[in-house]
Amino acid sequence: MISETEDKALIKRVAKLVKQNQDLSEQYENLLKEFEKVQADNERMKQMLAEMSDSQKARLKSPEDRPETLKFKMVTVLFAELHGLRKATEGMDSQALMDEMDTIYFEFDRIVRKYRIEKIKTIGDTYMCAGGIPLKNITNPVDVVMAALEMMLYISNLQKDRYEKIWELRVGIHTGPVTASTTGQKKISYDIKGDTVNTASRLESFGEFGRITMSVMTYELVKEFFNCEYFGKLPVKYKNDLELYSVKGLMPEFADDAEGHIPNHSFDVKFKLIQFTDLQEIILDKLEKELPKNLYYHNVKHTVDVVTEVELIGWAEGVSDEEIVLLKTAGLFHDAGHTISYKDHEDRGCEI
Repeated sequence: MISETEDKALIKRVAKLVKQNQDLSEQYENLLKEFEKVQADNERMKQMLAEMSDSQKARLKSPEDRPETLKFKMVTVLFAELHGLRKATEGMDSQALMDEMDTIYFEFDRIVRKYRIEKIKTIGDTYMCAGGIPLKNITNPVDVVMAALEMMLYISNLQKDRYEKIWELRVGIHTGPVTASTTGQKKISYDIKGDTVNTASRLESFGEFGRITMSVMTYELVKEFFNCEYFGKLPVKYKNDLELYSVKGLMPEFADDAEGHIPNHSFDVKFKLIQFTDLQEIILDKLEKELPKNLYYHNVKHTVDVVTEVELIGWAEGVSDEEIVLLKTAGLFHDAGHTISYKDHEDRGCEI
């Protein structure tokens, strides 16, 4: 027999899963409408292309006609200002310090690549990057905060054996919509603009050295993972003051070290539960576009139902979060192999 407390907890989970199933059904309907619209647009473009002359077609292939601006609804922008040269004493080699500054920026480049963040540019002693571009994802606020913590840790470790601290770093982070322009053909570079970029820059300037400062928008998206404290308010012209928080490190239950910089296995599992949303969107879109039309049972809705049911049964059986991730992933991919072939579709799904 289960206790009254366990019974209430199970009822809450069931209610949550029912709501998620409804949301996924709505998502499926929206995907279906969007797919039909794309199909209609594609047919119209084919017709227009068929009516074009050869010279008009050649102009379409010109790099100048490539779209140069993109809009992103949720991007997390990071500004990091590195100070060091102003604190150098007269006896220090300025060229050696410049070389060390380059080494620091190379390490920052490695960190942002590790967390799938896009480096935007370096402006003097300020490093700028953004998560959520060019590939949209729901985890970019967590990715950027993790990168900021690793940057701070690197600067701290760099100076452990020195008599005097040379380098100081302060970081500002904000999440919101941006407009991105692209340059280059072989290697595309991004430049981003908008209120989100301006706010992140102001947060960095408003903050303190040795501190990661983020807006309440970013805080609400990452507070389950990180130990944060209220920092103050930033005056914003024509708007209400923006509440700010500083990041101390990972929550103790998610950290492998006392400082809260190194994530543990529990962090990885919780992160994957959130990351599953991005994966689900990709696979449902793939199924919608690539499943053979003669499959009436093994369709997108069937996959949505299976994912919901395996989670419901899993919670009812008391399985762990890690096992829930495995169950949901198996449910999501169990019919994906049908996009390749009907025969041995389970094996094809595993390959995907």
